[in-house]
Formats: sequence, C-alpha cells, structure tokens
Amino acid sequence: MGTYFSRNTKKLSRCLHGRHNNLNLIRVLAALGVIFSHSFSITQGPDNPGTWFDRVSGNRLSVGGIAVAVFFLYSGFLIAKSCERHRKFSEFFRRRVLRIFPELALCVCLCVILAGVFISDLTPAAYFSSPQTYRYLLNCVLFPIHTLPGVFGANPYPDVVNGSLWVLSVQFVCYLFCFAVFKITGFGRRIMLFLFAVLIAAACLYAVFGGGFMLSAVRAVLEFCLGMEIWVFRDRIPLSPLIAAVSGVCFFLGCSFGYDLAAMLVFFPYLCFWFGWGTKHIFDSFSAKQDYSYGIFLWGFPVQQALVFFFSRHFPQGGAMPLWLNIVPACFLSLIFAQIGTRTVKAVRAALRRPAGD
Repeated sequence: MGTYFSRNTKKLSRCLHGRHNNLNLIRVLAALGVIFSHSFSITQGPDNPGTWFDRVSGNRLSVGGIAVAVFFLYSGFLIAKSCERHRKFSEFFRRRVLRIFPELALCVCLCVILAGVFISDLTPAAYFSSPQTYRYLLNCVLFPIHTLPGVFGANPYPDVVNGSLWVLSVQFVCYLFCFAVFKITGFGRRIMLFLFAVLIAAACLYAVFGGGFMLSAVRAVLEFCLGMEIWVFRDRIPLSPLIAAVSGVCFFLGCSFGYDLAAMLVFFPYLCFWFGWGTKHIFDSFSAKQDYSYGIFLWGFPVQQALVFFFSRHFPQGGAMPLWLNIVPACFLSLIFAQIGTRTVKAVRAALRRPAGD
C-alpha cells in the first residue's frame, strides 16, 4: 500500500498545483464504464438484470450511473475553479462552448450520415428526405432527439441512436448555474455553507418524496453541486488514506443495504478526490496531451448499437450478442472515433486561426 498511497496527510488545496493528478485516467475509465454499463441493456434489452449495483439498488444505481457521477463531481469542482479564473461571462461561456459543441456536432452529423448510408432500413433517398433525419441535428444544440428514421428499430434496445446525450444538456445547465452562483455569492464561504445545508435538505426531501423521479439527472446535479462546494472548501479537506478506506467500506455497505443515494452523496465524493489527488500520481502522464474521455462518451452508445445491428444481420439465429463481443470492440472503436474527433476539431481551429493568405 505504501507504494501507491501517500503517507502524509495533506489538504486538497496543496495538491492542486499543475497537472499532477490521475483525472485523465479516471475519466477515461468512467467513459469506458458507461460503455460497460450500457452493454447489458443494448445487447439484452432494457429489462435485463444488469450488474450487482443494479440488482442491490433496485435499478436505481448502475456502473454507468457511478461513471456519470464522476464526470459531474469533477466538473463541479473544475468549473468552479474556471469561474474564478475567467470572471467575464463571455470568456467563461466561450470556453464551455468550445469544450462541448465542436466534438458533439461532429459526432451527431457523422451519426446521421453513417446511419443513413449503412444502417437505416429506408432507402438513402427516403432517409435523407425525412424531416426526422434533420430533427436529430437538434442534438448539436443540446436538444435531445433519440431517433433516426429506420435506424436500430429491431435492436434489443430499439430506436435509440445515442442515449447518452441527455447528460450534456444537464451538464451545460449546471455550468451556467455555477457561474450564476459565483457572480451572486463570490463563492463566499458563509453563503456557500448555507447553500450546502440547502443542498442536503433538498437531497433528503427528494429521498423521501421524490419516488426516484429522474433519479439519474437529480443525482448528477447533486454531485455537481458537491463538486462546487469542495472547490470552495478545498483548504479544509484532508486527503487521508484512512478516511478513503473508511469511505470505501461505507460506500459499498450503503449500496448493499439500499442507501445508494446517501452513499453516493456522502462517501463517494471523498473517494473520487482521494483517487484523483490523494494517491501517488503514477498516472499523471496518462493521456497528458489530450483527454479522450469526452469523445469515448459521445461515441460509445451509437457504436454499441451499430455492433448489435451488424451482429444480428450476420448471425440472425445467434440470440443475444455476447457482452464481451459488444464491450471490447465498442471501447476500441469509440477511442478511435474520439481521436478522429479531437484531431479534426483541432485542425479546424488551427485553420480558422491562420491568417488569410497563409
């Protein structure tokens, strides 16, 4: 254990200088976790039993739900930091737009084209003349549209092209909320402590009266808000292997006994920040030049659906597609598409910055 974990307890604020952290690795693992989690419903249908987390939580929590919570928790923390660094809304908004929309638009447009050419049951003429084809492009502006004409209708998880895109709409609203809170409060500690109390009260009320309504989105927003709070109080948070170990045990016990929402809000955040900054940073050079987690997340679902589609075409009597045969190629192909997307966006940006005539 001493090889991997720091023995001296430091405050989180002391570990934030530079890029010495494990965030890129954790976020890539989270994106791959989304692919793993989706593979059960994509290959076997939405009523499959899923993983241990699905079963013990009564389908309230999955590996994918945990992965999304990772993204939102870190986003709340890092976006709060960005608010303090980029105090003008125009600069803050520009950075958020450039981070989300170019790769999203490329993914959406390529899905429309590739689905029309290789997957849709309609002829290309009928597909590209259908209004539904062009309604799908609203995903480029964070308006979730799940279907394309004649696409994936016979899959076990029918019709849905990219069921992950709802996350981006919620996340972008959280970005704007964070900036508004910063402008109103200046992240003053007293008011943020009051907001933290309101957050806890809201979580308790939801647990009692919410009935699981839109649980995935509610949990994600709560994690984002916790990330904001952790940024504000970063100099008060120790990074201790003992606290991390206790948090890990309590997290799994909470999930095992049906208190998964409480476990996700109380113990899970500490685990994320411990693994992000509290361990020896043996993975701080992982994907140092470019974080591909966003691209993997964007492409995972449609790639998995396409794999099931082609499997059923070539093995019509083969039953459900084996999980491993969906997960492994989907991870590999999503990474390839993520790299293509990232490099394409970079090339376009470089071309736009180049002076005319060069």
